[in-house]
Amino acid sequence: MLRYTTVVICLYNAENFIEETLVSLSNQTLKDFKLLVIDDCSSDKSLLNVKEFLKANPFMESEIIEFSENKGTAFIRNYALHKVTTPLMLFFDADDIAKPNLLEKLYNKINSNESYIAVSCYSNYIDSNSNKIKGGQYIGPKNEKSFLEKAMQGKLIFMLPPTLFKREYAIKAGGYRVKGFGNEKIRYQDLSEDLDLWSRMSDFYVDNKIMITVPEVLFYYRKNTNTLSASKDSLFAMQDKIRYIKFNLKRRRAGLLDVDFTEFISTLTVKEKKRNYYKDTSAYYYRKAGFLFVNKSYLRFVYYMVCSMLYNPSYIVDKIKSNFLKND
Repeated sequence: MLRYTTVVICLYNAENFIEETLVSLSNQTLKDFKLLVIDDCSSDKSLLNVKEFLKANPFMESEIIEFSENKGTAFIRNYALHKVTTPLMLFFDADDIAKPNLLEKLYNKINSNESYIAVSCYSNYIDSNSNKIKGGQYIGPKNEKSFLEKAMQGKLIFMLPPTLFKREYAIKAGGYRVKGFGNEKIRYQDLSEDLDLWSRMSDFYVDNKIMITVPEVLFYYRKNTNTLSASKDSLFAMQDKIRYIKFNLKRRRAGLLDVDFTEFISTLTVKEKKRNYYKDTSAYYYRKAGFLFVNKSYLRFVYYMVCSMLYNPSYIVDKIKSNFLKND
């Protein structure tokens, strides 16, 4: 049978998790897909683990590509976008776990309507030991009406990374953005790179092309609960990247061209930077509170939740709606 789908794993230093990820893909009820693993110059045994697993478990047509220097997520994904030859493709993180019906559910959904160009799903959280923990990610437009309303209003389309999409529309949208970020120490191009692409693909709503989410948990997203996670600087950088994506979305809806990230940053006023600081600090305290809760440090959890609420009360409400109202 002709294979229409390629699953791509962008691999970088995931030696402790990659085998479990590959096992979950080998157990898919939909067997007819290709696997492409691109190693972004891992310094651990990730690549060796992949080779050994695929040699012992030749469960599908697979290919491994090795990069001799680290290029980053956006570059690797853009490379894969143009390397793959199947009409459909899906990126799957090297440390997440797919439920057995992930691909089948997404494949059937995207083929149920010619207008669908991307289909995603929900996730539940697991910790570094693959234990289920409370919470998950339950985002994305659940029906055509919801998507079209958001797209027409110039709102961001949030979908989780394991999204099955039609390559032709991703390429038409410009693929993953890798240039225009300056020579910053932080690789802004690797932050929310999926959201950036989904945002530009949502422009095809004018042609009645739909991006939709199956409201069902089809994979497990791994959260590192052994650390208080990202630094404040990295979180602030992520928020700036999301604002940049939103800024360009509004420009396109107004019939204007996108601007580079460096140009966007230069347009921010002192007042805007101050407002952003309060929002980002709230997000930072909320994230730290989440890790403390998982690690059962409840007094410190309460402290950081209060700090988050003081900086930006609405942020807490939004996060609870998206992360904790559903769980299976």
